[in-house]
Amino acid sequence: MIGPRIREIRSKKKISLSQLAQRSDVTKSYLSQIERNICTNPSIEFVEKIAAGLNIEPEILVGWAKDKAFGSSDSFAHMQEYLFDMDNEQLKELKEYIDFTLWKRNKK
Repeated sequence: MIGPRIREIRSKKKISLSQLAQRSDVTKSYLSQIERNICTNPSIEFVEKIAAGLNIEPEILVGWAKDKAFGSSDSFAHMQEYLFDMDNEQLKELKEYIDFTLWKRNKK
């Protein structure tokens, strides 16, 4: 569903419902209905307007692409994407960094 995705990105960008409606040239009431899944089938034009108002690609709103900043609200899942692309040397460096950070935190 597109509504929760719009709300999540809007909230993370600290944009109010009114601000996004104004930026996107859509009515606040319709945007609210989309975010609450009362209306679930917005037009392509609406999606493009909202994406422009959020300064992201429309594909991110419809779930066809991930925005690196807003694609996942689960931090661990987001990090897994990077871990799977690392080679053994990079993983070793990351482990050493984590160990050092934990050692430094415990020293305080």
